[in-house]
Amino acid sequence: MIEITHISDEGTVAWGVPKNDEPAAVLQAAGWCWSRRLAAWHLPGSRYQAASILHVDEAAAALQAAGFQVSLRIDDEPTQRRYSLKMVDDQILHLEGKLSKVNRLLGQHFRTIAVEGQTSAATDLWAIRMLLRRIDLEERLRHWREVGDRLTEGTPAHSAGMVRNSGTDPAPLHDTTGHRHADDLDGPLP
Repeated sequence: MIEITHISDEGTVAWGVPKNDEPAAVLQAAGWCWSRRLAAWHLPGSRYQAASILHVDEAAAALQAAGFQVSLRIDDEPTQRRYSLKMVDDQILHLEGKLSKVNRLLGQHFRTIAVEGQTSAATDLWAIRMLLRRIDLEERLRHWREVGDRLTEGTPAHSAGMVRNSGTDPAPLHDTTGHRHADDLDGPLP
């Protein structure tokens, strides 16, 4: 029997299929690769990601059509959350960087227009394209922030002070630790 599993640390793996066997040809045709580390067939790019149900179902259907018995075991629970949060945070940082660059370029462009007083059709089209790009980046950023908020709702350490501050001002100490600085070095405030 062939068992297809998805565990965060291993990815999506087909166990019980030798490297050079008839089911191996089916998996290879479906885009799976042989892993020497696992000594099994795996789906490339599936480690630390959510399970690709489409790829798993396609492989299972192809193996069953070839006459093999297939069982599925997908573990997509809390172990995935930490990697999803990291991925969401990386995506937010990436989009914030792009948005910052677009805003900087637009600011330079509008300052140049203010000095020169007139523009060409090409610079107007560029400005329109950059404004549309900024709207798109803001919408994507809003989406990823909502995804991050939904993922952190179930996290026990989630509180307003624990969320990464993406603004330019650093978070005050009491916002992140719950403690306040003492004004008097001889002791705490009453």
